[in-house]
Amino acid sequence: MKKYLLIIGVCLACLVCQAQKYYITNQYLYDLYLMNPAGAGFYKGCYEFSGYYQKQWFGMEQAPTTQVVSYQGPLTESLGLGTYFYNDRNGFYSEMGIQTSLSYEVMFTKKRKRTASMTFGMSFNAEQSSVNQTDLTDGALLDPSITGANESGWGFNANAGILFKYNDYHAGFSVTNILPQNNPMYLNENEPALTSDIHIHAGTTFKVADRDIFLEPLVMYRRNMLVDSKLDMSVKGFFPTPDPNLSLWGLVSYRRTMDHNFGKSLGLGTTAGVQINNFLVGLEYQVGLTGAQLDYGSAYQLICKYRICKDKSKGSIPCSERNRNKRNKAIKRLKL
Repeated sequence: MKKYLLIIGVCLACLVCQAQKYYITNQYLYDLYLMNPAGAGFYKGCYEFSGYYQKQWFGMEQAPTTQVVSYQGPLTESLGLGTYFYNDRNGFYSEMGIQTSLSYEVMFTKKRKRTASMTFGMSFNAEQSSVNQTDLTDGALLDPSITGANESGWGFNANAGILFKYNDYHAGFSVTNILPQNNPMYLNENEPALTSDIHIHAGTTFKVADRDIFLEPLVMYRRNMLVDSKLDMSVKGFFPTPDPNLSLWGLVSYRRTMDHNFGKSLGLGTTAGVQINNFLVGLEYQVGLTGAQLDYGSAYQLICKYRICKDKSKGSIPCSERNRNKRNKAIKRLKL
């Protein structure tokens, strides 16, 4: 019986992981370009280096773990670049690879009280997938996809997106897996077809009046070809301290499925951290709200960021505020 459960677990892991890399795209709360390539270099005044380490289901052998190292920043006033390396393990299944995103911004208007632009983005990725089936030989006859070997293969794909910005508001659309499946691990007739996701999202950034509190609400709707849809709602906040070089920051997010009679709650996430000048660190706690997730336990994620900003203003203000300052200075120069 244990062998059969292991076989089912491997099959489910392969299906989920090869379909979409949700362990990557779910990090859009911290780096928008991980979901929409048009978001690469979103803040024109900052270069960001990021690292993520996520671990789920503490106490379970071979529990899911993910590591991501990311960079994004502007190349020119119109071009942006984002690149990340990732390594993910989920039971007997693992993936590692690289993705690079390029964005190009077309400015519609740039005035003192109104700026509007459209950004187009493309991303290309290459990955190695592997699954260790050596412990599953007893159940190999139950599923022709289970060979009992240690299999691996390389594949590549592409994503695309657009992003519209109006002052401090933004809305975007992106689609994943534009190319057909080409990883030799998944080309036999017993494997399911590769699916695509679409993402529709909108958000803004603003400063609370008379206070140095900065808020960044964001809403995202995701749907894939298997008619599976989800809705995310989140808000990120930066809060000052008496020390101008130190700020507290946090994030609250809520996710629900939208497939069955207005859906069901899937999970909550909270993040708390500190920002010291240009260095930011935080710890995320995720709690699943479904029966299976509550049985398996929660997940934790460590977030680290370092930024290099063109705006030399001292202090621990967020990149959104530095970006606003940079834009206002540029518009002022145009007026002169």
